Amino acid sequence: MLTEELLLAWWRLSRLPGIGNIALNDLRQRLPDVAALSDASADTLIHCGFSPPAAQRWADDETLSAGFDRMLQWCQQPDCGVLLAGVAPYPDALSATRDAPTFLYFRGDISALARPAIAMVGSRNPTPYASDWATHCARVLAAQGIAVVSGLALGIDGAAHHGAVESGCTIAVLGCGADVIYPKRHAGLVDRMLSHGGLILSEFAPGTAPQAKHFPSRNRIVSGLSLGVVVAEAALKSGSLITARLAAEQGREVFALPGAVSNPLSRGCHQLIREGALLVESAQDILQELGLDTHSPAAAQQPGLFDEQTDNTPPPVLISHIDYSATSTDVIAIRSQLPVHELLPQLLELELQGWLQQVPGGYRRMK
Repeated sequence: MLTEELLLAWWRLSRLPGIGNIALNDLRQRLPDVAALSDASADTLIHCGFSPPAAQRWADDETLSAGFDRMLQWCQQPDCGVLLAGVAPYPDALSATRDAPTFLYFRGDISALARPAIAMVGSRNPTPYASDWATHCARVLAAQGIAVVSGLALGIDGAAHHGAVESGCTIAVLGCGADVIYPKRHAGLVDRMLSHGGLILSEFAPGTAPQAKHFPSRNRIVSGLSLGVVVAEAALKSGSLITARLAAEQGREVFALPGAVSNPLSRGCHQLIREGALLVESAQDILQELGLDTHSPAAAQQPGLFDEQTDNTPPPVLISHIDYSATSTDVIAIRSQLPVHELLPQLLELELQGWLQQVPGGYRRMK
């Protein structure tokens, strides 16, 4: 049971200089249980490998309690609280990772952590193909009772959260305080998430502003919470690839969405596939690989991504035949097997919508 005394004991320990999550998790493994720290002495910590000065300071220095009152104030707000590693409902999968955050601040429906979780990450500036795929895939996964996890960033993260909230719940892990919405344009999305059983998580204290150094730290939580991580478009040097490699180190499955070889945002996914990630085409592929395929009517009724065309969605087959460099009309006609008199009106429509640009030698894809 999580008590104020237990939280304070771990809080004081976390405030010792030079003591990070790895050291705190090592201590968790040496103690009989997490609650044992409430009654521990300086000698107990020394026996567990702490230096005598550090152990004595933990026992005696009241300045280590500074800031704890703000944690308690957070816990007194509706649907807000703190999770302590090793104490339910802190997720066991995350708790087992070597650098699991000792504290997780939450806002929303904590029961979301009881669901199997799958993470989805990718480019902040994805192509419409990847964004639409991520939205649809997340919608299908959430309809199957999966908690879709992502980082609330622009692009694929946002698409995944949007898709999941349409049919189930989603979990956002932040690189700032759980009360700080970043980016601000996702304020409406956060409201929808929280009103549909979603959850916000952060290892950073409320009020903490977003900082670049926080995001790699956030990524390990995204992967640590999840059974697998799906990457939908990523450049060769990107945070999404960092998340995927963290997932592999944590023993999670890694899935990658293939794309056009001429699209630089597909190179990261193709590299992951070469390194052993599973090529994924649909949510069903993910569910089957993870043993979560329930064969429910809801899954069967979900249309394929390109079975539900909208006015804003380009003909995917035609788009796939046009390169990011100049592609002649004759080449497009041969690839698409469309007569030129049918092809030209479609190319014009795509150009008007901003998907293509007419250039010397033909057309080139813009997104």
